[in-house]
Amino acid sequence: MVQGVQDQFPGYRFRQIGTLDTHHDHVRFSWELAPADGPAVAAGTDVAIIAPDGRLRTVIGFLDQVPAGIGQ
Repeated sequence: MVQGVQDQFPGYRFRQIGTLDTHHDHVRFSWELAPADGPAVAAGTDVAIIAPDGRLRTVIGFLDQVPAGIGQ
């Protein structure tokens, strides 16, 4: 999914906002998508469940900010 977004928005990268919140095997984190030297065009908060082997088992994403014109 991340690679697909980066292919669609060349020059933009995901960056973490704030710190990770964890509780047992759950983690919550916020992110934004932006060019290296510019403001974010999208942002969101994801909740993930970590599998026993340390890999991501499930990620549920919420979009908090989307580019203008999307979903209108």
